[in-house]
Amino acid sequence: MATTSAASEAGRRGFPRWAKIVLGLVVFLLVLVVALPYILNVDRYRDSIASEIEKQTGRHVTLGKIRVTFLPGVGLIVEDLHIGNPPGFPQGDVVSAGAIRVNLAIGPLLHSTIHLNSLELVSPKVTLVTDDRGKNNYTFTSPTPAQETPPKAANGGASSGGSLDRIDSLLLTGAEVSLETIVRGKVEPSVDVKGINVTMHNFVISPMTLRDWQADSKLSGVTLALGGWSAPIAFRLGQFRLAGGKLDAQFVADLAKASDIKGTLSVPDIEQPQVNFEMSASELDIDKLMAAVGGESSGSSAAPAKPADPPPSGPSKLVARGHINVEKITTKPYAVGPANVEIRVYTDRAELWPISIGMYGGTLQISSRVDRAANPPSFSATVQMRNLDVAKVLDVSPAARGKMGGMGELNLNLLGGLSDAWKKSLSGTGKFAVRNGHLPGVNLAGAAQSVAKMGGVGGDTPFTVLEGDINIAGQRVTSKQIHLDSSVGTVDLRGSVGLDGSLDYQGQVSVNPGAIAGSGAIGSIVGGLLSSHVSKITVPIALGGTIDSPKVQPGKGVPSFAAPSSAPGATGTSAPASPAAAPENPVDTIKNLFKKH
Repeated sequence: MATTSAASEAGRRGFPRWAKIVLGLVVFLLVLVVALPYILNVDRYRDSIASEIEKQTGRHVTLGKIRVTFLPGVGLIVEDLHIGNPPGFPQGDVVSAGAIRVNLAIGPLLHSTIHLNSLELVSPKVTLVTDDRGKNNYTFTSPTPAQETPPKAANGGASSGGSLDRIDSLLLTGAEVSLETIVRGKVEPSVDVKGINVTMHNFVISPMTLRDWQADSKLSGVTLALGGWSAPIAFRLGQFRLAGGKLDAQFVADLAKASDIKGTLSVPDIEQPQVNFEMSASELDIDKLMAAVGGESSGSSAAPAKPADPPPSGPSKLVARGHINVEKITTKPYAVGPANVEIRVYTDRAELWPISIGMYGGTLQISSRVDRAANPPSFSATVQMRNLDVAKVLDVSPAARGKMGGMGELNLNLLGGLSDAWKKSLSGTGKFAVRNGHLPGVNLAGAAQSVAKMGGVGGDTPFTVLEGDINIAGQRVTSKQIHLDSSVGTVDLRGSVGLDGSLDYQGQVSVNPGAIAGSGAIGSIVGGLLSSHVSKITVPIALGGTIDSPKVQPGKGVPSFAAPSSAPGATGTSAPASPAAAPENPVDTIKNLFKKH
């Protein structure tokens, strides 16, 4: 017991008084550091701080409640921040944040210079706007002499006179960046990127230039929404780096659930943003992509159309260009590829130069332009198709399988509007041809007989060419002349097919008696009777129904007979066929067979 008391007494004597005093001061300072933020009312300088930022940026600034902190260093917490757009732009902010956390450098403060060791913006949003005159809301210029006059504080005192110098480290947590374009006074969102976590360095305030910024960020979890798209591009992997005024990125992303794409992106000069990109994908689902690009419901098309606005007054400016390669493109029930396209995006339009797609043994090329300055936005396209295997194309559809063979080609110019009523605005002209083909199950001679109630239809008709003109308007594809040339005879049609698949054609089938001869007992008799008197029999037909279920019926008028070009024993001159040059009685008898009853 005595030994324990002695040890305690020795311990008390071993803890000197000065140590107790130092320990007490440390505790007092800690309490003071914790209590000072609640004692010091820095929020009363809020307007002075906002005025100082306004002086340096030339923008209207609003700040929320401000609190001072001393741990882990001297700093401030601002609950809200808004830096507005410059004059001449719509109301809004170029920069906003839910909260900012600032750590100050003490040394520069002694020289009335505000130097930030770090600045964290919580849930910031940066909105970069460019108008059709080439001006933007994000270029900060040096303050004018009038702006350099120290503003008065809200409490009547003078401003501190300090200048905002630079930020060593800027952290953006959950950031959003939006790119917008003003066309004819209307703000058009083009890109909106969310979920960015970025650490930036060397953030100079006066003058503020994007070229001085440095940043690194991972792209996983970032989403990118494009103007007019209902689904965003979601980044699964990737990173980007900003340095020396240049931005570079590599990524793997989900393109609105239509494709997994990988690519690279670069912006050589962030102060004059022009995006260059290279993208590739193994497969692209057009149906899913169009569902994402599609906008309003079809019911909106009933609203009256707005009158067209005048074109933008400012010059057109290139904002993005790049190349896309896709190995396989699908749109039910078709699959084609590979596909390559060069894309150029301007402030007022987008151009494709051209799309080149491998398609069923042939090649499809489309050069297109989308005019965003029109109201509604419009498009134009030039379509060229060569060496298309028609049988392979039709084989994909059960309704069309086996109905035609041959090598197809197409030249078509299209115009239209990008709205739910696109079918009403679609127009175009062009030509098509199918060469060295055949029509399985169709026999021209048999068709003539069937129409004339002389026999059945069967067999196969080879042809050298099936060609015609195309005129698109009023939701129908009209042709003035569709001609099929075969060794058996010819077919000529005129009429239209609707975008809904409805058919409305009138025309004629012309065959020679030799084609009818041998096509059944009646055909043999007819062929024998006419072989010396008639060179061609022409039967009018009508084609109706739908593409999936066509209906061939007798056309208007009665069949006609053309006399041979020269009678036996003629001297070499041939008289044209005319009603006066009618066949003999046996032919008249046959003609009566074709008359409608």
